[in-house]
Amino acid sequence: MSLIDTLSRNIPNLKKAEIAGVLYLIKNAPNLTNSELIRLTGLPKEELKRLKSAMAALLEDSSDDRISFSEEGLAAIRDFHLSAYAWSLYPFIVNTAGEKSLKEIRKRNGLLPKRNYDQWFATEETSINKVTVLDIKGLLEKRTLLLGDDDLLSLTARLLNKPTKITVLDIDKDLLNTISKETKNNVTTEVYDVRKDMPSKYLGQFDTVVIDPPYTPSGVTLFLNRALEALGGSDKYIFLYYGNSFKSPEKTIKIQEIISRMGLLIEDKFDKFSRYYGAESIGSASSLYILKTTPHSRILDNPSIIENIYTFEDQGEEKFPYVDQVVIKVGGVPANVFRSKNVLTSLCQKFCETHKLKVVDTVVTDFKRGGMTLTFVLSNSNLVVHTWLEFNALHMDLITCSPIYKKEEMVNTISNLFGTKSIELYYVS
Repeated sequence: MSLIDTLSRNIPNLKKAEIAGVLYLIKNAPNLTNSELIRLTGLPKEELKRLKSAMAALLEDSSDDRISFSEEGLAAIRDFHLSAYAWSLYPFIVNTAGEKSLKEIRKRNGLLPKRNYDQWFATEETSINKVTVLDIKGLLEKRTLLLGDDDLLSLTARLLNKPTKITVLDIDKDLLNTISKETKNNVTTEVYDVRKDMPSKYLGQFDTVVIDPPYTPSGVTLFLNRALEALGGSDKYIFLYYGNSFKSPEKTIKIQEIISRMGLLIEDKFDKFSRYYGAESIGSASSLYILKTTPHSRILDNPSIIENIYTFEDQGEEKFPYVDQVVIKVGGVPANVFRSKNVLTSLCQKFCETHKLKVVDTVVTDFKRGGMTLTFVLSNSNLVVHTWLEFNALHMDLITCSPIYKKEEMVNTISNLFGTKSIELYYVS
């Protein structure tokens, strides 16, 4: 078994190509710090610790803040054909002069990230690439709102000599003062707390909004809501940056559900697009979602999203019981299924049995024109089934407080029981 095979067994979250890519970096960039390797790869801090532990015999000192191969380690990988790994599919642009200018601006203005605002400053290379991708999409010359500008995109655009119509709204007065001073007041800036109502003068005034919100469901939802208010209408763009450790994919799934519920189209997604100084628990990286508004885009109206939007605040997610909710539309149901409440009830009970849903009580409500509503009280919640005879259709709403057994097989179960292939299934949560 090769070294990479052995490491792969000990580090199951990483692909073999990624492990080879890490070895390539260590070999070709001696004395890398842990933080530098995290920024280069986007690997979470805990995963890097696990990797260093697994390959401790190859390293100079696996407990050190720097990571380099020992002579024995170099000998062990000498015959390996290691190659670089594409940690992000976006082809990063190198602009040394621009990076140097941004560093100087941060230094002379004494800008430091404020953790009470969930700030982590992006690398200068990332700021340049954030502006570049806006330019590639042909959006820089349009009306652009930066809803927060920790990464100094307004300054970066000017450093790159890009014509822009940028407005910056940010809660950080020091940041806004720096932008105003460095651009000689040629960028519109205003102090704004996203938890407050969007000023009326900005409603529906922009073509593009860029957000890098707190990486919480409430934070993402609130910033997306404000972005939709500032855009107004369809075929507008939101550039959303969101980061999360790959060890908790359920958090990213939640964000994708929010995007879907808001009727936003994911036109492009670049994994690990942004790199940050800090935020090592999520690999010092975030992904870029390029979202496009549609005629179905809508604000999620929920007053609670303006509370506890920051990662250091109690999100309350663990205190709420697990909920699994599925909505199922079934068409093309044979007419004989609707002729007898006993037949329909029996089929629904078989569905419950198949997916280990324990029925505690059943209530059948008849309607004058022949329609029925069946309510199955379950030991872990309920299943409600409505029928439409005139459309040969029924609608099922299942909600449980524990994971549904063989959830992925529900479409096949319904197809077999009701004799139809016309089935639409939606996961609500």
